[in-house]
Amino acid sequence: MKFNFKNFTFKKAVKYGFIIFSFLFLSFFIAIYFGYFGRVPTNKEVQLFQNMEASEVYSADNILLYRFDKENRLNIPYDSIPKHLVNALIATEDTRFFEHSGVDIKSLFRVLVKTIIMRDKSSGGGSTITQQLVKNYFPRKSHRFFSTPINKLEEMVAAYKLEQHFTKEQLIEFYFNTVPFGQSAFGLESAAQRFFSTTTSKLTVEQSAVLVGMLKASYTYNPVKFPEASKKRRNIVLNLMKEAKFLTQKEEDSISDLPLVTKEKRLVRHVGKAKYFTEYVRSEMKKWLEVNKKPSGKDYDLYKDGLKIYTTLNYEMQQYAEQSVSKQVKKLQQEFNYEWQNEEPWSAIPVVLENAIKNSSRYKRLKEKGISEANIRANFNTEIPMKIFTWDGDKQVTMSPLDSIKHYLRHLHAGFIAIEPQSGHIKAYVGGINEQHFQYDHVKTKRQVGSTFKPFVYTAAIEKGVSPCDMYPNILIKYPQYEDWEPKNSDWIYGGEFSVWGALANSTNTVTVQLMEKAGLKNIINLAHNMGIETKLPEIGSLSLGTAELSLLEMTRAYTTFPNYGKPVHEVFLTKIVSRDGENLPLFEEKIKKPVYSEKTGEIMVQMLSKVIKNGTAASLVYDYGLYNDLGGKTGTSQSQADGWFFAFSSNLVTGTWVGAENPSIHFRTMDKGQGSHSALPINGNFLRSLNNNQSFKYYLTGEFKKPSKEVLKLYDCLSRKGVPSPKKDTLDIVIDSLTIDPSNIVLDSIQPQN
Repeated sequence: MKFNFKNFTFKKAVKYGFIIFSFLFLSFFIAIYFGYFGRVPTNKEVQLFQNMEASEVYSADNILLYRFDKENRLNIPYDSIPKHLVNALIATEDTRFFEHSGVDIKSLFRVLVKTIIMRDKSSGGGSTITQQLVKNYFPRKSHRFFSTPINKLEEMVAAYKLEQHFTKEQLIEFYFNTVPFGQSAFGLESAAQRFFSTTTSKLTVEQSAVLVGMLKASYTYNPVKFPEASKKRRNIVLNLMKEAKFLTQKEEDSISDLPLVTKEKRLVRHVGKAKYFTEYVRSEMKKWLEVNKKPSGKDYDLYKDGLKIYTTLNYEMQQYAEQSVSKQVKKLQQEFNYEWQNEEPWSAIPVVLENAIKNSSRYKRLKEKGISEANIRANFNTEIPMKIFTWDGDKQVTMSPLDSIKHYLRHLHAGFIAIEPQSGHIKAYVGGINEQHFQYDHVKTKRQVGSTFKPFVYTAAIEKGVSPCDMYPNILIKYPQYEDWEPKNSDWIYGGEFSVWGALANSTNTVTVQLMEKAGLKNIINLAHNMGIETKLPEIGSLSLGTAELSLLEMTRAYTTFPNYGKPVHEVFLTKIVSRDGENLPLFEEKIKKPVYSEKTGEIMVQMLSKVIKNGTAASLVYDYGLYNDLGGKTGTSQSQADGWFFAFSSNLVTGTWVGAENPSIHFRTMDKGQGSHSALPINGNFLRSLNNNQSFKYYLTGEFKKPSKEVLKLYDCLSRKGVPSPKKDTLDIVIDSLTIDPSNIVLDSIQPQN
């Protein structure tokens, strides 16, 4: 069929063009109405529309730990807003606010004629208060060439929907609680405090006019920065209020003559408590947000939806933990500085400093700007004013960026966590020494674990039928299956025999490796994973002596199986999530786990690990801290004293500590200062002693271990035999000469002892 152009008149062209245009516009409008471009709320969302409200994190003892707010926003009800302030808003922004249904057709025609056709920019815009509310609450999106029409239509549709569901007073409340005023003031209440040091309900007419005037341009009419411009704008608002008959001529004249008086108040954001823990909560809540939706079907937003998140953390215990970490690491830092004095701890490995420079944000920023390497180095050697962390408080200094990097490289760090073994509840969580200056969370970072891995080897061996009184020779043995690896003891002492429990208490490497052979390396790896180790473990002989890099969190999780006599538990940080409407929301699903080793093995391991405290490397926990309770534990030290570890447990609490520098190449010179019993154990000791001295927390330490069965007691009838270690003695586990690398790439014959 051919189209007859002769019969296609101009009139028909206009007609068909109009039909096509109408169809396209209708389709376009329907797409916007039903939220195809993302900003228009559904009818269900409109019904649930509320003020933006930060979600809050609470401790188990109901202390506010943190507010997930990106802005200084304090919501207020409509009743707190003075009438003259509402009048100022309506007179200035939307005189027909109480007459239209979200879209002011008259204003749109005024914009079309005066602003667009006549190019009169002073005629104002056509957005209603409700449309501005939509713009504040649902930020505009880019749609390239069609951004303006799409965004404008979306705001009209959304405004209409909101007007159908809410009263005008509610919309004004929403508007004033969302509007930004600049200088970190979001919402009317924050602005009243920021610029006039008062509350919204006490704002005067002239102060109200200043704030409403700022809505046109919050920076240009900032009353603190530009008082003259702000005063002129204030008087324009007062004049508009007079024209709208909200003020008489006399009132306008008298108020306009008043000087503009501000009273600044710096808004202090909620800095929060237990910051490493609340950051852990934020990261874990991401998983919760992925599977839980609002009644509207949309995603929850931690920063807008006002959730109340109740955690397992006990804030008083948290304070004990933070104090213990600070006290010990401050002492260790003094010892570290004394050992190295004027020498740089990385002098033998200069690449450590070089990498620190190139990984710094300053270096990356300068590099992105295309600045030459020579000029970057010059920049790093130029002194500038800066604030730095010290153990005597933050200090304002003049220092080069290079010296700043060196300053921070020398710092020692620590991580600490306390978990209830039966419930998995995290009771204390310290990820570092100062969350403002050091963001790395050392509860989650992975480091070489040293001898703290050995209990997994012994547990697997006991499961294979090894008895705590079995005797093993303390001799050097080459293992051809591991390329003639010959593991050595840290004290270089050989000869005689050790009982199994004595070898664990004394952390004897030669016997541990023999037990690894007895248990089977694959069995040890499988058991460790079943106990809670999530990191893939290398199938190499040195694993038995602790060459794996694991996190404090997963190690502490694995240690909970000991007071649970074989039953693993996953850590829990949440007890309740409540919506802003008071509804209890679902928590993570807890999986009930079966025991991963027998109860008999559990009884034997509890007894063996308690002997580490009473007779072995962790004996100072008793005689230095007066902890005569039923306790078990294990010390650990990695290569070159780069990592100090200690885990302790009672029947009701498991605690874990790591200490070291951020870079493993930076460490104590000597074993005396760097070993886990000296660096990490005191943090646990001070924390547990604080609990023991507080009647409210004695529960965590007064519980006794289960009395071993007669069968297990018979297995320990060996105290008169060889292998009883002397108390106070600490050992290093193993040392790997190469400071580099992944444990799976270790050259096995390079393993040496260290003193």
